[in-house]
Amino acid sequence: MVLSMPRRLVSIIVVCWNQKHHLPTCLNSLRRQTYPDIEVIVVDNGCTDGTRQYVESEQPWVRVHTTGANLGYAGANNAGFTVATGDYIVVLNPDTEVDPDFVRGLVDAVDEREVGLATPRICFFDDRGVINACGNEVHLSGFGYCRGLGQPRERYAAPTRVASVSGCCFMIRRDVLDSIGGFDDDYFAYVEDTDLSVRAILAGYCILFVPRSIVYHKYALKMTPTKFFLLERNRRQTLVKNLRVGTLVALVPLTLMTNALLWAYALLHGPAYVGAKLGAQVWVYRNLGKLWDKRRRVQSLRRVPDREIVRLLSSTVPADQFVGPGLFPALAGPIMNLAYRLLAVPARLIG
Repeated sequence: MVLSMPRRLVSIIVVCWNQKHHLPTCLNSLRRQTYPDIEVIVVDNGCTDGTRQYVESEQPWVRVHTTGANLGYAGANNAGFTVATGDYIVVLNPDTEVDPDFVRGLVDAVDEREVGLATPRICFFDDRGVINACGNEVHLSGFGYCRGLGQPRERYAAPTRVASVSGCCFMIRRDVLDSIGGFDDDYFAYVEDTDLSVRAILAGYCILFVPRSIVYHKYALKMTPTKFFLLERNRRQTLVKNLRVGTLVALVPLTLMTNALLWAYALLHGPAYVGAKLGAQVWVYRNLGKLWDKRRRVQSLRRVPDREIVRLLSSTVPADQFVGPGLFPALAGPIMNLAYRLLAVPARLIG
């Protein structure tokens, strides 16, 4: 006699900040799911475009949770976590459309493999044969970047353990979320998916890329001074909170090189970027006490040594994802990555 697994409720959280125009496509695709046991929660993150009114009048099957202010992507998802009732929780960007088997693919992967988090195959909305992200790669300096960006969809067809989920979309088991905590509110936006993923690995959980589950994302790669500030501040937080002191010391040459490259980027892009870079460094220095308190809490979750984390992290970066396409990244990228590989050796040995 074969016993079937009981179906589990899946809560899908869609955070919106004045993105009502994306919701019809996103929510209608969620309504077509083949997996029957879902609840969808739209988090109105301080919207002024009538998001709540649209959902209540046009999508009454969807729950709305209002934050009252813009809490950022991290804080708004955390607010959604508090009202979600599912055994599994999915985070999904509003500027997406999902395949009918999207939820079922994630649930089956987590059920069968007993992983803590699962991330789908995310393709471009307007070019559905091309990859946006198949999970994220994480560089040893703390940056996350899209795994498989711009590659043919068929190239990423096998389930694979990855270093990080994509913040655009992933599933996490409720018991894992309760164990490691949600996003760090202080991140506001960017790198919060990397931090959550590293914490999960540190606590002994596996992150799985699931190609059967497919999302189409209206993705555009762009940089602003505000984004630059958040990326720089948050990658530093991620390193301080999650890695052992010995590993951080071993990474000093690599992080110094990264810092020099980022200063060069800021100087080339003008005063606003210089201010953002300086502001990120000042924020970290001023909040070292707070970061150390967070570090103690994170380290209490530890079930694996740093080598389990470090072996999943990348020694190279795709230059075009950081400075855009062109001749400079094509020429400088190989030299930069050779230097990164050499500087990563101490961390690989000590991890």
